[in-house]
Amino acid sequence: MNFKPYFFIVSYVLLLTSCKQTTDDLLDKAYKLNTQKKYDKAIEIYNEVITRNSKIQLAFYNRGFAYLQIKKYKEALADFNKVMALQTHGDFVITYNKDLPYADDETRTQVPYNDALYQRAQVKYFMDSLRSSFTDFQRLVDNNYEEKSNCMSWQGTIYIKSGMTNEACEYFFKAKQFALSDEDRKDAEEMIKTYCGQTNNNR
Repeated sequence: MNFKPYFFIVSYVLLLTSCKQTTDDLLDKAYKLNTQKKYDKAIEIYNEVITRNSKIQLAFYNRGFAYLQIKKYKEALADFNKVMALQTHGDFVITYNKDLPYADDETRTQVPYNDALYQRAQVKYFMDSLRSSFTDFQRLVDNNYEEKSNCMSWQGTIYIKSGMTNEACEYFFKAKQFALSDEDRKDAEEMIKTYCGQTNNNR
């Protein structure tokens, strides 16, 4: 099961369309370091961006991803929580139109709320906060998140880690059913083959 770091593509598009160069140059440099797996150096640059403006969601999000890759889970969790907090007002999640010609840095560098939730769910899994991780993934499934199948595979994996194979298999079969790509379907089939037995693979 892969991590699907598709947010980098979003990040790069945002950077190409930006007007103010100082912050954008730093984000672009950190982005390239992340893609080169030079996570510690990328984190240093994201720290600088955040020091300048503590409402740049993209800096928190990509720094959280970098922390996740080097297994600094506590720091990653804090960053993904911050992204979500920056979009939460009371009981509502508010997203501004980043394509407006007068959009500022904070608006242009927004990250989709559910993307941050998806990353947070993974972090919680690696921190052994399994129940909380499962709940986050379920929120994404309920919201019909684009990675719905992948979320179900993660939920099945949580059940496996909890020693509940039968429940896990139910989620792996659901993941296969809702897969939108060949990759997700193959991931689900591999989990079924590994944990649920060949005889159930045609279900």
